Amino acid sequence: HFGTATLRIGEDDTPVEQILEWSKRADTGDRPFIRLERMQEAATLPQGAEPDADTLAWFESVDAALAASRNRDVLVYVHGANTTVERAAGQAAQLRHFAGRDSVVVLYVWPTAENFLRYSRDIENAFGASPHLAEFLELLAAHTKARNIDVFTYSAGATIGSDGLARLATDAPEAAERLGEIYHAAPDADFRGFVDDLQRYSGYAERVTTAVNLGDSALRLAGAVNRASRAGRPDLAELTPAATEWLLAAAAEDEGVDILQVRPENMPDLAATSHTFWYDDPWVSNDLLLALLFNLGTAERGLEPGTGTSGTRYWTFPTDYPERIAALGRRLAAAARMQATP
Repeated sequence: HFGTATLRIGEDDTPVEQILEWSKRADTGDRPFIRLERMQEAATLPQGAEPDADTLAWFESVDAALAASRNRDVLVYVHGANTTVERAAGQAAQLRHFAGRDSVVVLYVWPTAENFLRYSRDIENAFGASPHLAEFLELLAAHTKARNIDVFTYSAGATIGSDGLARLATDAPEAAERLGEIYHAAPDADFRGFVDDLQRYSGYAERVTTAVNLGDSALRLAGAVNRASRAGRPDLAELTPAATEWLLAAAAEDEGVDILQVRPENMPDLAATSHTFWYDDPWVSNDLLLALLFNLGTAERGLEPGTGTSGTRYWTFPTDYPERIAALGRRLAAAARMQATP
């Protein structure tokens, strides 16, 4: 199903100045509601069918949005489990809003229930949704003029994204060549399968970033339910020697596979057990936008390297991250001014 969603920040009479003030605040208090006003279906395409006129018109609308944007990549957001459509649409809308409303964001919606008691069913649905994601990404590559296709997954959305990207690389390698930035935040995906998938698709993407919090309480529980560690709270002992060797090498050799360790003890106001850090913490959301909008590498984004006890290289936020980002902002602004000079 293809369509569009219309959302509103605040109330009907909320002035633009108030929205700007909310958007620039560092604290999380007194934030507005983001309301899903309507969803309008534009086309329906059976799996494996050729796009009809309505479907092609939807892809043309994506191209029209890209033509009006300075960022010529399309970003596909895959939400997590226990999530309503309204909440997922709100998260996707925030991505576009904080990108300066100058990016094209496509929300990939899959069936979940806002009830942890149905978590196991949500994971089953996630595996069922991954072939559809692979097909959708192939269609995006074939029927839009997007420079790159970026994919951002959150929580159980990584189960869909990981498997879907691996399927795309295997079944449609030409389409996989269009992959740009891949960013997994707190991935709730089987760790062994995640690494196996990563070996299949990482060579096609410009960069794959996996953001993890080793104290993530939601993934601790998910690991117990699934009887296997999750990619966002991994246990390297579960990997085969060959998979371990590949992962250590890929993370260490600037091969476009980066592990971002979110360490709440070094970050102000982030709970030690946070699972929602990508949208709760401004440092992480800032890093996400720098990767997706500017295609910057980890060092360029102000992160610093470290090495875990297992020998795995990772990146993390230094305590002087705000100062580093302020300096980066000045450099990016200067570069933009130079590009604008005739």
